[in-house]
Amino acid sequence: MDLIANTPSITEYAAALRHHGIAALPGTENTIWVRHDAGAMMRVPRFHLGPVPTGQARDVTWRGRVAAASYLVPVDNDHPANAYVYVCTDREYALDKLPVAMRRNVRRGLKELRIAPLTSGELLMCGAQPFFDTRRRVGLSDGTADEFKRRFGWRSACRGHTFLGAWRGDQLAAFLSLIEVDDWMEIESCYSMNALLPFRPNDTLMYSAIFHYLRERQCRVVCYGLSSIQAENNAAGLFAFKLKVGFEAKAVHRVFALHPFLRPFVNRLTWRGMNVALRFWPRGRVLKKAEGMLAYVLGHARLPDAAQRA
Repeated sequence: MDLIANTPSITEYAAALRHHGIAALPGTENTIWVRHDAGAMMRVPRFHLGPVPTGQARDVTWRGRVAAASYLVPVDNDHPANAYVYVCTDREYALDKLPVAMRRNVRRGLKELRIAPLTSGELLMCGAQPFFDTRRRVGLSDGTADEFKRRFGWRSACRGHTFLGAWRGDQLAAFLSLIEVDDWMEIESCYSMNALLPFRPNDTLMYSAIFHYLRERQCRVVCYGLSSIQAENNAAGLFAFKLKVGFEAKAVHRVFALHPFLRPFVNRLTWRGMNVALRFWPRGRVLKKAEGMLAYVLGHARLPDAAQRA
C-alpha cells in the first residue's frame, strides 16, 4: 500500500505549499512555519519540541501577516503542561498490541471494507459526504460544500498531502487526510459517513495507516496532531480514541506568540467577551479557536480535563 511514490523533503514541501498559495516560511532544525486556519502560523512538524530562536516567532507573525505563531516546547518549571501531542514511534506496531475492542473492530473493518489510497479525483468526487457528516457530528458549522472545496481543492494536488480511503462497495465510508514529509507522517484529520460507521472504518483506517508508515515505510514518527484549543463536547471520546489506536498522549507546553499589534487586546475582558459571544454562536469555529488561543496566552489553558479523566 504505497501511498506516495516520492516523499518530499521539508524544503520541497514548503515549496509545494507556496505553489498552492499557502504561506510557508523557513524555520530552524528542519522545520517550517505554515499558515493554518484562524489567522495563525504553526511550526511543522507539529510534534517538534526544539527551541525557537529569539524573535523568530514575532518575525513570523509579521512576514506571514497572521495574528499568532504557535509552537510546542517541553514541559518545565516555566512552561506548565497545557496540551497533548499525540505520537506513535513503535516500529513493532501490531494489531495484537491494541485493546481487545480495537482488534475486534479492525478485523471487522478489514473484512467488510476495502482500504486503498485515494486519487485526487476520488477524493473530490466521493469525499464530501464523509466530511459533511463528521463536521456536523462534532457540532461545527462548516460542514458545507464550499468548505470542502476550499480545504481539499489544493490539498488534493499538493505534494506531501495524500489520502487513504475505506470503501464499502462504491461508497467512500471514510478517509484520512495525511501529510508525509521526510521520515515522518501526520494524520491531519479523519472523516466518516454516519450510515457506515457500524463497519468501523475509522478504526480500520487508523490501524492501516499507522502499520504502513511505521512497519512498512519505517517512518520515525507518526503524529495525530494536538489536543484542541477549543472547548469540545467530544474531547473525552477523541482522547480515548487516539490512545485506543496506539498513540501516546505526550504532555507539552503550547505557545502562542501574538502579533505585536494585538497585545493591547490581550486581557480578561476580551476573553470574557468572546465567551459571551460563544453563548449566541456556539458552532462558530473561528470564534472558538480565537477564544481558545486567548485562553492559552492568558495562562488559563491546562491539560484537557476530559483527557485527565480518561
